[in-house]
Amino acid sequence: MKAKLTFFLLILGSIFFCFKPGYAAADHSPLIHVGIWTHQSSVIVSADCNFTIVDTETSQIVGKFAAKQKVIVAEKPAGIVLNGVPAHARTLRVNVTDEKGITEVNRRGYRGVIEIDSQGTVQGLTVVNTLPLEEYLYGVIGREISTDWPLEAVKAQAVAARTYALYNLREHGAGGIDVYATTDNQVYGGTECETARGIQAVNATQGLVITYHAKPIAAYFHSSAGGYTENSENVWGTALPYLRGVEDFDQGTPHYKWEKQWTAADLNNVLRRAGYKIGALQAIELSPLTSPPVNAADRGVSGRIKSLQLIGSAGRVQIQGTKLRTLLGLPSTLFDIKVVVPVQKAIDLQVTDTYGDTEDKTIEINLPPAAAATGIMNNPAFRRITGSPREMIVFSGFGWGHGVGMSQWGAKVMAEKAPAGAAAYFETILKHYYHGVEIEKLY
Repeated sequence: MKAKLTFFLLILGSIFFCFKPGYAAADHSPLIHVGIWTHQSSVIVSADCNFTIVDTETSQIVGKFAAKQKVIVAEKPAGIVLNGVPAHARTLRVNVTDEKGITEVNRRGYRGVIEIDSQGTVQGLTVVNTLPLEEYLYGVIGREISTDWPLEAVKAQAVAARTYALYNLREHGAGGIDVYATTDNQVYGGTECETARGIQAVNATQGLVITYHAKPIAAYFHSSAGGYTENSENVWGTALPYLRGVEDFDQGTPHYKWEKQWTAADLNNVLRRAGYKIGALQAIELSPLTSPPVNAADRGVSGRIKSLQLIGSAGRVQIQGTKLRTLLGLPSTLFDIKVVVPVQKAIDLQVTDTYGDTEDKTIEINLPPAAAATGIMNNPAFRRITGSPREMIVFSGFGWGHGVGMSQWGAKVMAEKAPAGAAAYFETILKHYYHGVEIEKLY
């Protein structure tokens, strides 16, 4: 009998393969722990039904409240207080009396369970939302993509978001925080971000995950690639075989092309505040942007900048493309740089006629901006900066975001151009942006 029981347990374990503690029993959907608020001195808690707040460590009730009643949970030197009353607890859990009840934190609704952890008065309160992964996705889709887009694109986003979340579960386990509700991971907004079509896309793809060698992948995605996605190592330093640069189809979409202009003085101020002590900027060394696939030491396969040289009167520095993007608030690292001096648009003259009368006239000058000197030794990689007061340093770029993995606008265009009657076209989209993967149903 004992041998039979052992065999049964082994079979049961093989059925649940990668499912750890924290997986919901009903549909085998994993539970995910989402950090929704951090470093808070206080939060406002409520629910759409009666609720209690309990000490997570002892399971003792520390407060009972009616539906819609507001409770201010604050961290004080002596510990957590509820509406000014000490809770004598380090970690609290909000329990709703209705199993479908929605808990509110800072006036935003959440499914599942809310826990509030005191990290000490310096670090503040951390609020964690634990809920089934599929319900978590309901609150992700509406924040990460327009659910009014073609349904196959929304489904592709649902599978990518599910896979990204599962990848983080696999990395960090069931305890603690798996993902944060911000762009650090993927944006999650709770029930207020749920839409009917978003829920439809999640339900239609329930349990479907992008895998490489039978494991969930790091399914990164971004808004718009600007014509070509990027190899992962050229952005984050780690080469992943399924994150390879491929053609994008986002031409003509809102974030395909952009331009930013700076004066040398403005750039000097930014660099100085960031701690780069190179004096007055005199030149930028960067290979010209060409059509992908690009083969240049300082650019990735899409043309995204890996690094460039800033040359100043007091020295030079090599700066990573991602760092420069952050410093200047650029939409992407896929850009080229040119230095231009705008020409005078008009001149004012005094004209004297044959009778000796004078008249003021404005003469328009219809000339394009003049490019500055080609550069040091006529090397096209050098953009020489003269310091002229009217000189402008122009960043002409493409795409929006890091450029790795699925382009959301590209997925939209692919879905719009899908053959009539094509079934599960979201899989075609995903297999285009993620190299050598499979779409598998894990639960």
